[in-house]
Amino acid sequence: MKKLYKFIAVVLLVNVLFFKTYTSTSANSPKDIQNHKYMESIQYLYDHWVVQWYPDGNFRPDREINRWEIMKIILESSIWPDLWELNNCFEDVKDERFAKYVCYAKSQNMVKWYDDWKFRPYQYVSFAEALKMWIEWFSKKTESVSNWEPWYQGYLNFVHNNNIFSKYEIFPYKNMTRWEMAYFIHQFMLEKEWKISFGNQRKPWSSWCGKEPPATPIKSSVVNWVVRNYITVIWNRYDKNKPIKLILAFHGRTNSNEMVRSYYWIEKATNWNAIIIYPSGLPENSSPRNRSNPGDKKSNLRDFALFDQILKDFEENYCIDKDQIFVVWHSLWAWFTNSLSCARGDKIRAIWSVWWWTTINECSGPVAWIIIQHPDDNLSPYREWVVARDQMLKQNFCWPETVPFWPAPLNCVKYTNCLSDAPVVWCPHSDSTDNRWKYYPHTWPDNAWSEIIKFFESL
Repeated sequence: MKKLYKFIAVVLLVNVLFFKTYTSTSANSPKDIQNHKYMESIQYLYDHWVVQWYPDGNFRPDREINRWEIMKIILESSIWPDLWELNNCFEDVKDERFAKYVCYAKSQNMVKWYDDWKFRPYQYVSFAEALKMWIEWFSKKTESVSNWEPWYQGYLNFVHNNNIFSKYEIFPYKNMTRWEMAYFIHQFMLEKEWKISFGNQRKPWSSWCGKEPPATPIKSSVVNWVVRNYITVIWNRYDKNKPIKLILAFHGRTNSNEMVRSYYWIEKATNWNAIIIYPSGLPENSSPRNRSNPGDKKSNLRDFALFDQILKDFEENYCIDKDQIFVVWHSLWAWFTNSLSCARGDKIRAIWSVWWWTTINECSGPVAWIIIQHPDDNLSPYREWVVARDQMLKQNFCWPETVPFWPAPLNCVKYTNCLSDAPVVWCPHSDSTDNRWKYYPHTWPDNAWSEIIKFFESL
């Protein structure tokens, strides 16, 4: 009998080890999540029988998720397999394979119907709707919000304050993707298993906080085997235990980073409360300098990678506030920075641009914008400026009405009812002379330097 028990124990142990190995190897992972930022979360949900791959072996992380899928995932991550076999609970939910999830959710008052008594199972779910479903199902308490704030603000604040997603990287009305779903539900499952806790305290600190910075400031990064140089300004008051904002100040086509540093005057306004980087374009020592290669896709210009590498290098060597990444630009390559801010909207908090245009129609996250240009600037057509502005107004859900904004000398107005963390400010300034008092409406306005920091700090 003892031998039998030993045999059974060995078999069970082998099965456990086999199962653990089988569910964790790359051979049992979808083909399209290798090296994905959230591969761990996706694999975790699969290992716990919450999600499955498609028949072709892919997970399709960027595909949007619909209403019946999210019901299934929420329930299987929390109470599976204790589900009732229910069906016929909506006009458009009968005996489909997902009926038991939708009908169980209805029985628990988790979902409601539309005016036509339908559930619309194949309709995609917005980020805000998904947050509400998950947070309420898991009985998490959200802070109260003012009547003038949108209905989803409390849920957005919850994920922001608990370091799940930053509210500065989320479009509430954007449809949620499968990878976003996987990461979100993974955090709730870890919290349920007591592996993490939700402390309701935002900590957007980079990994190097508390550690000594390099002896000398970083002044170059390697991007695609090319050394890219920049000017780095770090004040002596830098504190390794206090997260600091990061400002990337780009130059235009004709001026070098040394030249724009001399007239941006950003350093004068920061009061030692920022690391400022002036990246150099290519070629570094002659004009015209550029930020892209011929044939680059508009959504992936060459120096997007430079931004990514600089951000990585500084977050890995300094105590950076990841909620306070800003970009400044002037002149003829401003379209690059505006496009960068769209492509990296989940990283960049705000942009100050003197001149305006962008090559990207949809941003990856909400960005606060302050756009400055003289209407008579013949180097940047006003009509393109207006088109780009209207694109940002639509994206940030702004109303067409405006109110005066505090940079009065720049003739600024602020559009009303934008996303709460993504205002749009429009400044058709009237400063039309350069430092030699020559008529030059393409100039950097005299008081721009002080208003830049004031705008960034207002966020």
